[in-house]
This record gives sequence, structure tokens and C-alpha cells, in this order.
Amino acid sequence: MTWLTFVGAAVFSYFTPFVVAVYIILFDLYWVLKAINTAMHLLSSFFKLQLHASYDWRKRVEALGNIESYKNELRKGIVSATKKNVRGDLKHELFRLDGADFTSRNLDFKKIYHLVLLPTYKESLTVLDSSIRSILNSDFPLDQIFFVLATEERDREQATLNASILQERYKGKFFRFEVIMHPDGIAGEIKAKGANLTHAARKATAMLKDLGIPRENVVVSAFDSDTVVSKNYFSYLTYAFLTAKKPYRTSYQPMPVYNNNIWDAPAITRIVAVANSFWQMVEASRPDRLVTFSSHAMSLKALVEVDFWPVDVISDDSQIFWRCWLHYHGDYRTQPLFTTVSLDAMLDETYFRTLVGQYKQKRRWAWGNSENIPYLITNSVKDRLIPWWKKIIYVERMLEGYYFWATASIMIAILGWLPLILGGERLSENVLLFNLPLLTRLMMQVATVFLIFSVYINLVMIPPRPKHFSKWRSINMVFQWVFVPIVSIVFGSAPAIDAQIRMMFGNYLGFWVTPKARKTSIEEPAMVFQKGR
Repeated sequence: MTWLTFVGAAVFSYFTPFVVAVYIILFDLYWVLKAINTAMHLLSSFFKLQLHASYDWRKRVEALGNIESYKNELRKGIVSATKKNVRGDLKHELFRLDGADFTSRNLDFKKIYHLVLLPTYKESLTVLDSSIRSILNSDFPLDQIFFVLATEERDREQATLNASILQERYKGKFFRFEVIMHPDGIAGEIKAKGANLTHAARKATAMLKDLGIPRENVVVSAFDSDTVVSKNYFSYLTYAFLTAKKPYRTSYQPMPVYNNNIWDAPAITRIVAVANSFWQMVEASRPDRLVTFSSHAMSLKALVEVDFWPVDVISDDSQIFWRCWLHYHGDYRTQPLFTTVSLDAMLDETYFRTLVGQYKQKRRWAWGNSENIPYLITNSVKDRLIPWWKKIIYVERMLEGYYFWATASIMIAILGWLPLILGGERLSENVLLFNLPLLTRLMMQVATVFLIFSVYINLVMIPPRPKHFSKWRSINMVFQWVFVPIVSIVFGSAPAIDAQIRMMFGNYLGFWVTPKARKTSIEEPAMVFQKGR
């Protein structure tokens, strides 16, 4: 599809330039409408993030013990609310709870345990410590958190040293603090995060069984090594799990923001990081499309039933969703959590290595997405219990997303010029073709207006500027957006095309581990919105 688009654009621009011109106008109009739609979804998630940050989720989850009393509190809140968005959110929550049957459920949050998996490979002690410290500073009871540091045997020396320091530092702080080392060279596995996660989860599941903790009462959070959770993460997650319509047929996705080292990262990688965060926020506002990404959570019961994460693919974070979706015959979903987990923006020791690393990271993500297409199509076709309409919708969404990832920015940048360049002198009298670049530029300028929303949201969501940076750094945070067209091609379309070509010719990629470099230490866990801020 990608190469037919590029080859076809050149061929048809030469032979039928007028048809291509009409197509270009319609395509650009589609992207203007898409930009408007995306901006509206982004704003919706942004305001919901702000609103949910003002709630006391620990208090909410405690109140679930008496569900009728809690509903009455929501009703009182609706009456007393002075803001329309607060009133609407409380009404929606009350409606959701009224429609659920809690008669056979135990809503006591004290029965819920969190299994936290933190896989690591060659990460520094600083990165790991900041992640664990954020969990320690959460508002959820630490004696209900089972923490696992999942190390790799191929990094035995550094992993053992880091683990011994962290065990000494956090010993006795959690319900359990375990270090599980993933053996190297297990048959059928590739050197990837999913294999490490699966090994650690299997070991931890056996430990929980020995402790007499039922898997139905365990929620698993699979984090990246640099994940810094918000203070309310575990309380919010517990609330979502206890009140979900089908808690064991649901994954839970917090909003990833790349704030850990955002002030240290160069402008190019900041744009990529912000774009990644914004896309997840857009998808969160339409949960029927949401798929797990990066740090995510799910029930241990479901995880065991699907035999854990895949151990032979790159995209373990998204493919675990599709594995569950297929296992439960389409009866599986991802519920957004409007709270943040903070990750590292791409940053290496030098500027050049940072740019190369950013490209490789995006290529790895694109490869992972390309893996999912044959996985979903071949397995869903064989499953007769999944309705055909659902198969078609999910496959179409996936194809559309990955196709436009590779093609859209290039088509927007150059397609408007092709008929004029390849059409020759015979097109000089065609007004439509002659003015095509102008029309294209005009529509893209309209779409660019909606970048204003992105700039504003980015400035609100990033942490305060560190003292050692001048005000110029803050100004730079605004002017960085002029690089969007270049970034979209070089770090958007190009790595996606690269990944697709490699897959076409069987040149398979391994799991490339993103370097983690920081120049500024993280003093507090990431909390994008705070009361009174």
C-alpha cells in the first residue's frame, strides 16, 4: 500500500495530472478535518486530565466499601458543583455506577494487590531509583504492592550491583521487593522486553500463589524502566479496576508523558516525545480505539489465561492487547486512566547519537506496529466467534493508522508539486494545476492553526523549568514547533517506511533498547497537574 502510493503518485501525476490534482485537494481537505477532529479530542483529554487530578482517588476508592453511600456523595457533588465540566463528569460517573451490578463483587480495596514489574537492561541506578521512589511516594498502601525488579542475565554484573543497592535501599518498604533474573538464550525467545516481563510475571505468580493471594485480586502494572508514576496512580487504577464493567476483560492505560528529562532533551526529540504523548491523549478520548502502549496495567487473571506477554516479538505492549482481544473473541477493551506516568524523552550522550537513537526508537515502534497487522488478520480470520463487522473495523483502523504513519507527511509535503513538475508545459494553462501548490499550502496553514492548542497544552503539562536553565530555554519550548514538518518526515514517515521495507524482505529487526540519559535529577514523582497550579 505504501509503495503503490508513492509509485502511483509519480505515474499518475505524469499521465493524469488533473485527476491527481483533484485527489490532492480532497486529501488535503481530509487532513484539515482530521486536524480539527484531533485537536478536539486532545482538548477533551487535556481537560479531563486536569479535572481528574483534582479528585482524591484514595478517598474515592475507600468510599467504594459502601457503594450506595458513595453514590449519594456523587449526587450531592452534582448538586453543589459550580462548574459545568465537574457536574457533567460526576453525572457520567453516577450513571456508569448505576448501570453496574456490584451485588456479587467485593469492593474492598484492601483486598487488592498490585504486582509491579520493572524490567531493566543496562539502565543506570539513577533511572531505576527514580522509578521506584515514585512508587514509594504514591498514596496507596505500600503493603499491598508486590514489586519485582526484572533483570537480564546478559547484563549480570551491572544488574546484580544495581539490584543489591536497591534492595538495601527499599528493603521492607513494600509488601515484597523481589529481584528476578531472566536467563539468556531460552529457546523460542528473542532478546526483548516481553520475554523478560513474561519470565518475571510467571515467577511472581507462583510466589503470590504460595502466599495465598488469589490472582483475581491482583492487578499487574508492566512498566518501562524509566516510568515515574503520579502520586494517585495506584489509587486511580484500583478504583478503575473495582468499578469496571468487566474488570478481567479490560486493560488500563495511563497517559504517558515524556517529562523526566524534557528540559535536557534537544528540540527535535522534544517534539517527537510530545507528539507521542498527544496521540495517546487523543486515543484516550475515544476508548473504542485505545490499545495498550508502553506502561500499562491489567488483571493477573487475564494475563495468566492468555499465557502472559509474547516472547518472540518487539511490540509486547500492544500485542498483549491483541492477544487478549483474540483470546476473549473480541470481548476485550482498554480503559483510559486520566492520570500520568512520566517517561524519558530520547537523550543520549551526544546530539548526533540522540538523533540516531530517536530514529531507531521510532523504527522499533513502527516495526512493532507492522508485526501486529499479520498477527491480527490471520488470527481474527480463523476465529468464528468474533463478529465480522468487528474484525473489519479493527483491521481497517490498524491499516489506516500504519499506512498514514508512513505516507501522510510525505504526501502533504511533496504531492502538491508532483503534477506541476511532471505534467510538463502542457499544464501551464490549467488554472487548477497551476494554483495547486497554493491551494495545498493554504489548507495546510488552516490545519497548522490547530498547533496552537498543542503548544499551549505542552507548556501547561511540562514540569517547571529547572533553575540552571535560562528563560531562553522556555522560549525555545515555543519555537521548537517550527520543526514539525521536518520531524514528521525524518522521524515519522522515514522510520515507518524503513521498518516496512525490512519486513517486506525478511530483514527482521531485534529489540533495540532505548538509551536513558539524564542531566537533571528528578526531585519529585511526575504529577502533571497539581491542586492550585
